[in-house]
Amino acid sequence: MIARCVVESGTSSYYSAIRDATDEPVLQEIAGRIAADEFRHYRLFYETLQAQEEPELPFWRRLLVALGRINESDDDELAYAYYCANVLPEEEAAKPYIRSVYAKASLERTSRIYRHRHIRKLVQMVAKAVGAKPQSGITEAAASLMWRVIRFRARPKAYS
Repeated sequence: MIARCVVESGTSSYYSAIRDATDEPVLQEIAGRIAADEFRHYRLFYETLQAQEEPELPFWRRLLVALGRINESDDDELAYAYYCANVLPEEEAAKPYIRSVYAKASLERTSRIYRHRHIRKLVQMVAKAVGAKPQSGITEAAASLMWRVIRFRARPKAYS
């Protein structure tokens, strides 16, 4: 359930960032609705986590589960979706799919739409799922660190 909460935290923050980054009213509405739906998913998984009668894992194990799932967000799915959206079928032979290239390009592009408030909310949701206080100084420090990493990753780079 912790891993599911992490996924829903990420997707909710992503669609919130899309909503806030566009001036297009229909896209704002759609992204806002998806973000709210993803937050409802998070709440469902969080409530299920709280209702489980299994012995609670130690904090460090819960944190490792969350960090592991965050690390897995760098999977092939987002890179390939970016490739499909940005390389026309007739260009595929000249621009073959190279996961590392398109993962970096995707991350660079999507990182630009995030604002500190989106990252803070994401970190607070993950913190709550692992049993930490969402409003604590440590959580705020983690959000600030993650924000710096996102800003660093958002810098344009040259790709081959």
